[in-house]
Amino acid sequence: MKAFYQTHLGNLFVGDMTQSPFPLHVHETLEVSYLYTGTCDMIIDGKPCTIHAGDLAITFPLVPHSFEQLTTDCSGLVVFFQADSIEEYSAIFHKQLPVSPILRASQLSEDARFALDRLAGMKGREQEGTTMRLAYLHLLLAHLVGALEYRPADTLNERGLADRVIKYIYDHACESITLSSTARGLGISESHLSHLFSQQFHVNFRRFVNAIRIDKAESLLRDPTTTLTAVCYGCGFENMRTFRRAFVRETGLLPTEYLQKMRGEVALNAPIEA
Repeated sequence: MKAFYQTHLGNLFVGDMTQSPFPLHVHETLEVSYLYTGTCDMIIDGKPCTIHAGDLAITFPLVPHSFEQLTTDCSGLVVFFQADSIEEYSAIFHKQLPVSPILRASQLSEDARFALDRLAGMKGREQEGTTMRLAYLHLLLAHLVGALEYRPADTLNERGLADRVIKYIYDHACESITLSSTARGLGISESHLSHLFSQQFHVNFRRFVNAIRIDKAESLLRDPTTTLTAVCYGCGFENMRTFRRAFVRETGLLPTEYLQKMRGEVALNAPIEA
């Protein structure tokens, strides 16, 4: 369980859908996940859902979501775009939320699937064909927006707070951070913050912080000159025992095992000298 704030540059990004579990995260863009094959279990705004081949999930801005379990044959397309990319739909994206973020294969029109296929053909070409890419996005949204049922986004303040909480903890996780200090830093009550974790993140505060610390520890351990002790204390852990326990919980490996595996992969991929 890792959680973080994710950013996407530009008005429109198209790429391959993740093929492995992806941690709880939020971003300011909308996200469309379209499954070609397999099955994917997601949590969107605290609610579990499952998408199958031909189904589509749409996540509105600043809504916490994650990819929990994916079958081995899972593949698909992901589209990120800014809420104001197509002006006529921006009010919906800013002021409303879908009652259900899932559209089943039977609910998708041929034109919507055509737009998705055309966008898929432009993956990795962010600097090319901007006009056409936006035209296919417009076509896709014309069908998706009409197919969804909405409710007023009366939780916009909570959505914005969730965004602030994740960013704040990500920035301060390696310090001596507590639920109380985080609440003070955000200018909210401790009980309000605790409620947010239980209702939206579905994880306790300490697990959330440790997950971010371990994510940073994995990055630091890629430096062959670093030591486990330096990583442990540099990521905010009080002792090696706590560090090892958190590392195993998040990765399934001891820090030493992670190092051995990583260095073994580096050696395997090293060029062979003549």
